[in-house]
Amino acid sequence: MTQRARTTDGAKAGGRARALLVVAPASTDREGLFGELRERADFLLRFAASAAEAARALLEPDLVLLIASPEVSTGDVSLLLAEKGRRRPGLPMLVVRNRQAEEPPAWARGGVGVLRCPLLPAALSGSVDVVLGLAEART
Repeated sequence: MTQRARTTDGAKAGGRARALLVVAPASTDREGLFGELRERADFLLRFAASAAEAARALLEPDLVLLIASPEVSTGDVSLLLAEKGRRRPGLPMLVVRNRQAEEPPAWARGGVGVLRCPLLPAALSGSVDVVLGLAEART
């Protein structure tokens, strides 16, 4: 089951918070990497500790973005991309990777956005805004 991050009561009550599914093993520094997103009232973060758990969570209709942490293996990201293609083909996906990590060509064909560590302050939050803005512009 996915773990939900805390958001402000106002975001939940107003119904304006957009759900982001973050795939990050329990060993990930979730607060350090995703803290700026957690603090935003317009987002509701849902954490999945594994690719299998995230694949099940893809069925949740209110998800607007899938994010994979740097600790998620290349094989698991590819699995997520395939599951996303079957279950939620229009769902945008961002992957945070270590500087030297390589990505399979299928990721680019699948429209995966890749961010490189170390991330500058607000880089992840700004990238999420851009991706969601582009996704909304296509609809």
